[in-house]
Amino acid sequence: MFSLLYRARYLALAVIIFCAACSSSKGEASSSAASPSATSSAQQSSADEWLTKAEDAAKQLKKYGFELNLNQKMSGESAGSNSTVKLDMQGRAELGPLKLDQTNKSDIDGEKSSLRAILVPDAYYMYSDEFKEWSKLSKEETANVVRTLSSLQINLAESIEGVRGLGSALAVKPSGDEIAISYNGNGPEALTFLESVLESTLDLSSMEPSVRDTIKIDSLEVLVKLDAQHHWPLSYRIDSVLTVEYEPGKPSTLEQSLEAFYSNHNATEPVVVPEEAKNAPELDPSLEDDFEFGDLQ
Repeated sequence: MFSLLYRARYLALAVIIFCAACSSSKGEASSSAASPSATSSAQQSSADEWLTKAEDAAKQLKKYGFELNLNQKMSGESAGSNSTVKLDMQGRAELGPLKLDQTNKSDIDGEKSSLRAILVPDAYYMYSDEFKEWSKLSKEETANVVRTLSSLQINLAESIEGVRGLGSALAVKPSGDEIAISYNGNGPEALTFLESVLESTLDLSSMEPSVRDTIKIDSLEVLVKLDAQHHWPLSYRIDSVLTVEYEPGKPSTLEQSLEAFYSNHNATEPVVVPEEAKNAPELDPSLEDDFEFGDLQ
């Protein structure tokens, strides 16, 4: 069982979640059909050119809605290596200063939980559906949470730059008001790209170097969809299969699917901390090893 503090960290791992850009958009920020000139230019532009446009557009975003979905299945011979994880996150982000309001739902080996989390400068508030009350992390623990956040949540320009690293294997396909950029392979560029994803989904930096060095990519598929007119990202899908040896000579296989969807570009409601959360008790990090999730009142 995970402690509440551990869950807060784990669920904050960027990664995570989905729900499509089926949300209605507002005003100029809403998606509109691409003009003929946009479709024509898509056919003439390379993946790198489109990614440059997308990166520039992402840097202009001040706020947006997002949905992330992570599915993991680990199987192998190592003790405790068999596990399934499903994480769903839906929320909205503001940049400068960074603010998030998101609902996290997890199913970790059949153990389900739901947590609303609000991040503002120097504070991370959580509302537990189980206990019907707010709590918060210390300034130090909040900083730890921020470090685990994925670029898919808080830095879309950085995510696009990562896709660019897949190089000449990227393919472009225009389709109406969307531009699809895809990759399918398992070369050195695949591992470099996937390492940034695994930092959020597997806490890669905490792995022993001897374990990290055993990671091998069997396959990687990446699909990025851009708005043909505004150039900002609409969605990502990253499917991968890899092996890792937590015990020498006993490889475990990790199948992972990560999706991200974006909506209401520059048109989301402000992130506001509810009054009832402002005076919430601060969780004591020392309780992490002493109490299980169900024991914290």
